[in-house]
Amino acid sequence: MIDPQLLRDLRRRFPDRSAEHLASPASLPPGRQVLPQLWVSDGPAPAGLWQRLRREHADSGLWPLLLSPGNDVPDLGPQDLGLIPVVPGEPGECALDRYDPAVLLREWWEHSVLWCPSGDPQDVADLLGVLEPFGTAWPGAAPAGRPQRDPEDCADALARSLLRGQRRLRIGLVRADGGAEALAACGWYGTNGHDDTGAVAAVLRSWQERFGARVVQAGASSLYLSVAAPPADVAEALPVAAEHVALCPDNVFQGPGSLADYAEELVGRHAWSFWWD
Repeated sequence: MIDPQLLRDLRRRFPDRSAEHLASPASLPPGRQVLPQLWVSDGPAPAGLWQRLRREHADSGLWPLLLSPGNDVPDLGPQDLGLIPVVPGEPGECALDRYDPAVLLREWWEHSVLWCPSGDPQDVADLLGVLEPFGTAWPGAAPAGRPQRDPEDCADALARSLLRGQRRLRIGLVRADGGAEALAACGWYGTNGHDDTGAVAAVLRSWQERFGARVVQAGASSLYLSVAAPPADVAEALPVAAEHVALCPDNVFQGPGSLADYAEELVGRHAWSFWWD
């Protein structure tokens, strides 16, 4: 059952709506509070539960996350889920407003692409080739995409697909306005090289707004988003691919090997996945 403090918080936040159904045994599988702001199921997420909780988010104030534990011990701790315990609200939802996603992405891009361990001219030339047509010049934030699907339907479809392929996923509930805010609220640190959860969440919230993205699954070194407004062609995909490199260079450098090839993979793609080595 949901922690009584969480239920009291929901009653205060939604005094004219019912939160009690979320705490009933018939509504949720067995679980427990891993953090004050995060409830996690004891076992794998039942089929269809993520979608129902997502539909109820407007009334409950709880955003569902599919969580990929680093191990399968019964009593998961925050570290098993790629989380660092944080004081609620620090960094939390309000912290996201302190950041400019466009500035963050440019800084991350410059850090990622201008760092060449050897300094050898041939290595530098190879790096420039990987990043064509931009080279090391930051192209600027990508324009907003044109919605091709309903964002919520797109998120539900990704949740179904992920649950079919990964049997160990847990269901989590976080008091948050959306998926990006949920990651900030519970201290997700799955990105290698980005130690500020609020900054990462600010970029993800920008993707929610520009591309109809929804955070569906988070793990200790991975992230899955549904995307309702993906790039329609390679020209649109190239600056989006640059943003992905800024957040997760491994997507290109340990993936297809070039920004252009990676951009082709993004055309019309309704799910974005990220993995950090």
